[in-house]
Amino acid sequence: MARRRKNQTIDETTGQVAEEKKGSRLSSVLIGVIIVLVWLAILVALIKFDVGGFGSSVMYPIFKDVPVISAILPDVEDEETVTDEYPYKSLADAIKYIKELEVEIQNDKDKIAEQEETIADLQSEIDRLKQFEAEQEEFQAVKEQFYNEVVFGDSAIDYEYYKQYYEEIEPEYAEELYKQVLAEYLKDERYQELADAYSSMKPKKAAAALYEMTGNLETVVAILQCMEVEPRAAILDALSDIDAVFCGKLTVLLAP
Repeated sequence: MARRRKNQTIDETTGQVAEEKKGSRLSSVLIGVIIVLVWLAILVALIKFDVGGFGSSVMYPIFKDVPVISAILPDVEDEETVTDEYPYKSLADAIKYIKELEVEIQNDKDKIAEQEETIADLQSEIDRLKQFEAEQEEFQAVKEQFYNEVVFGDSAIDYEYYKQYYEEIEPEYAEELYKQVLAEYLKDERYQELADAYSSMKPKKAAAALYEMTGNLETVVAILQCMEVEPRAAILDALSDIDAVFCGKLTVLLAP
């Protein structure tokens, strides 16, 4: 009986120790749960009251569409979540925009290159016109010198012959002849200027410009006739690539 009572006492003691350990574990779990709840409450308070902008700038863009979590988020307007730093909804949109910018940059580069080429052509034309102006001044000086030599030089004919010649021509007819001669002179001079201008251009551009004058073949032929052989051949070659029939018509008109 004593042994039995001893065993019973031991069993009862063991059972008490087990119950104490079980109660200690349960207390630890409850304390842990309470700590977690406290931290969650602190985190919810930080988000709800938007301390340091944490709720509106970090949590709101991510969890604004989540049903349960969205209830603890601060009241933020959608416009406040869109910043200049991140104007795109996805990486694909940002990459697409970058590609569009690259295309625009390339187009701008092409335009700049074309403008630089145009500027170079204009500068070349300016230099040519300056040279032409200088040659015109020189020609004017030579012409005046020639007239002086013809009329007043040592080997010039007598003044009486000049006087007689101009007096015998009827004034009205003389004026008409002068106008015709002057018109033809200016016409030839202008055609020569145009021919010099087209000769200084690139053959493809000159050919394209002359091709637009299909309704006035006489003008095109007159311009080509005033050109040197080499630039005229280059322009006709470019015209043949644009319209072989048009080039053939010009060739026939240019033939002697």
